[in-house]
Formats: sequence, C-alpha cells, structure tokens
Amino acid sequence: MHGRALLGLAGERAAEAALLRRGMRVVARNARTRFGEIDLVCRDGTEFVFVEVKTRRAGSFVAAAEAVTEVELLEAGP
Repeated sequence: MHGRALLGLAGERAAEAALLRRGMRVVARNARTRFGEIDLVCRDGTEFVFVEVKTRRAGSFVAAAEAVTEVELLEAGP
C-alpha cells in the first residue's frame, strides 16, 4: 500500500476513532453492496450512520464535501 491508499486508510482510522469517541458503534468497514462501497457503517443508538471519508493533505484547496462525486451520492441512496 502506498501514498494515497495509506493516506486514505489513515483518514478512515481517524474518522472511526472520532465516531467511537462520540459513542457510536462501528458495524462495518469498507462495506460493499451492488451499488458501491461505503467506508464506515455505524450505529448511533437506534440509527444507522453511513460515512464516506475524504482525507486531504495539509494545504489542500479542495474541501472534503466538494470531493464527493455525483456518482458517490447516487450510490449512497436517497
């Protein structure tokens, strides 16, 4: 694993740690369906939380929310 993959994995681990600190429980990591892949599936009480992690290097000019493609939004569902 190199470069971007390592950065992405580090971002997913950091996001998972933050969610655990908030009391969420991780149900699945890198869950695959026929529609695509989602980085983290968590439970927050009775609700499911689906998390797509976007990791950026320091000084990046693109906000994480801007990096989510239309295809990723469609794959996530309504």
